[in-house]
Amino acid sequence: MIRKRFLIALFLASITMFGMSMIWHGLLLNDLKFLEIDFHLFLGLASLAYLVIGFVLTFAYNYLSMGIGLKFKGFFLGVACGFFIYLIAFVLGISYNASDAAHTTVDFLWQMIEQGVGGSVVSFVYFLAAKRDEVLNRVSQ
Repeated sequence: MIRKRFLIALFLASITMFGMSMIWHGLLLNDLKFLEIDFHLFLGLASLAYLVIGFVLTFAYNYLSMGIGLKFKGFFLGVACGFFIYLIAFVLGISYNASDAAHTTVDFLWQMIEQGVGGSVVSFVYFLAAKRDEVLNRVSQ
């Protein structure tokens, strides 16, 4: 059964990562002008991709026990997810434009930071939900 906190974490992480991506690629790097597909189609596919990434992060956060404190588990899961997502995109040649090694390295690091923040959002939602449950348990006793 999917709990409300799962959906909240999934959507907040997805929106946060999507927003960070749009700021990075749209404002800071101005990569979006190099798109070879329709912008609306790109937004739809990117939204779907970030929903999938958010689902993977939330699912992994729930079902993987890493032996790491609650504060950092989401971040490290996100960094690992960002690492593998960029590797897949790099191997498939999916990029905004042709770039040099410095651009690729910075983009690679940004992807890991972006997904790390997404994982931290998942962690934060579950932290708040645990505190809420703790307070409700104290009140009900």
